Amino acid sequence: MPEMIATLPSMRRVRLLVFLAVATGCQFSENRYLARTVRSEELVGRWRATEFAIKSLRDVGVRDHLAVHEHLLVLRTDGSCSIRTIMNMPVLDAADYRTYDTGCRWRLGQLGHQSLQFDLTPVPPAGTPHYYFDEEDGRLLLWQNATDPDAWRYMEFEKSSS
Repeated sequence: MPEMIATLPSMRRVRLLVFLAVATGCQFSENRYLARTVRSEELVGRWRATEFAIKSLRDVGVRDHLAVHEHLLVLRTDGSCSIRTIMNMPVLDAADYRTYDTGCRWRLGQLGHQSLQFDLTPVPPAGTPHYYFDEEDGRLLLWQNATDPDAWRYMEFEKSSS
């Protein structure tokens, strides 16, 4: 391929190199979307941040709330919930840690893929958070990107046994 590029006229070579850079630039994001459908009953309970979530937060520059116990989702059978975590990481300039003990509702929805969606009152400045689903080692995970999807950094939660 380099030999072919070298034999092209200068302007065509530049255009081809730009095209190749754009075409291959975003090929490294991980596909974490769960193929099976998640049922509401699987989600009811307490969810805590994973150690990888805390590492991801550090990696993207978050300086506060870097303990697993500071990030909690409680999803109840009646659709109510409690949340304590950083909201919508990819769209914020600074980490926005929020707590909702009331004014929290959850539901399953579709945002390109099946997702866990929240309705929060008051609505956070960056909008309401949502999480997608994955399974690792037989355990269900809730996740959202903590930064650019190509970085493979996630705010993720696992179901807590307590």
